[in-house]
Amino acid sequence: MSREKLLIQRTMQSLLKYGAFLIVIMMVVFACSNTAKEKSNFEQPVTANLTVKTDGAIMGSVIAPNAEIKIIASNSEEKITGTTDENGEFFIKGFEEGIYTVTITTSTTDKVETFQDVEVKIGEVTALGTVDLAVK
Repeated sequence: MSREKLLIQRTMQSLLKYGAFLIVIMMVVFACSNTAKEKSNFEQPVTANLTVKTDGAIMGSVIAPNAEIKIIASNSEEKITGTTDENGEFFIKGFEEGIYTVTITTSTTDKVETFQDVEVKIGEVTALGTVDLAVK
């Protein structure tokens, strides 16, 4: 054999020998990295969402500049009161499931807005919309 052919043959043998060795090492590293990922998933604490909805709510807004707003929601068993924030919006929670009558009044006028048969469900918010009680 010529010197060139012998050199090529030995180079190919070395590549096959060390190439196979490198492939085996890469497979081991890959297998170990997957195992580490699987273990890390088990090490994370398991948390449960124990938030249980126990009431319903109503929301809306009232247009009545510079007036004190009173909101009363009642059914045959309970009466819940609330008022608006500085923007005229209200969000009142603590309702049991049921049908309510909601009355909205102001301190500056005799205007009254009444919503009959307002259905409130546990875990939900019932929107009443915007009520205009402004003096005209």
